[in-house]
Amino acid sequence: MHFIFDIDGTISFKGQPVSAPIMNCLARIQEAGHIVGFASARPCRDMLPVLDERFHHNLLIGANGAMTYFQGERLASSPLPQATADAIMSLLHQYEAAYLVDDEWNYAHNLEGTHPFLFHVDPLRLAACLPMNEIYNVIKILVLGSNRLEELTEKLKSLDTTLHYHSAEGIVDMTSIGVNKMAALRSFGIIPGQFVCFGNDMNDIPMFQQAGYSVAIGSFDKLLPLASCNIPVDSDTEERIIAKLEELAFGNGIPGNAASTSA
Repeated sequence: MHFIFDIDGTISFKGQPVSAPIMNCLARIQEAGHIVGFASARPCRDMLPVLDERFHHNLLIGANGAMTYFQGERLASSPLPQATADAIMSLLHQYEAAYLVDDEWNYAHNLEGTHPFLFHVDPLRLAACLPMNEIYNVIKILVLGSNRLEELTEKLKSLDTTLHYHSAEGIVDMTSIGVNKMAALRSFGIIPGQFVCFGNDMNDIPMFQQAGYSVAIGSFDKLLPLASCNIPVDSDTEERIIAKLEELAFGNGIPGNAASTSA
């Protein structure tokens, strides 16, 4: 069975690396013959710092499905059409937005050097921060702020992209149209109904719609109706995640994709 994990807010909390107990549990699952993969809003470059080195060559789906790495090599990427990327950047300059742009490995941004988001960008110094005119394949654009963010977001929605508006954080991210985590899984050969997934946010919805079993972490209202079970975020979250993983991997098999219940 394939086990696919979102990272931030699902198995990693407050930007910290995934804990040793969860990583060790995933290693046990892998040693038992299950396949472990990760699907994140982060570019693959920024998934590595929060994962144990034992998993750096596993399936990594980054940028909400816009890039796929496996065994340390890039298998696929879905850049924005150049005209679309240019239209987005024009709007970002017009609305004086703060942004970060990822290509297939490197990045560009207009953030102040002390911007807190930069602490999470390429901490292992694996990539290069380039001028925007040297980013030739725009994979993902992240908008981190604007004085008129809601107005800007409405303008961006009119463009031909996959857009996620994270109202709680006040950020917007955009990838090419049709890009999502499930599309990347299918391209890798993982078929609907034949995987377990863990997630917490809107970008996990396409996976939850196709999973054989799905575990929602937290209380995102649009994800819960699709989840086979729900684990609340509290002081016992990590222990509950490990218990659920052991149940699914070493118990009596994957239960049917039943209605959402509390774990």
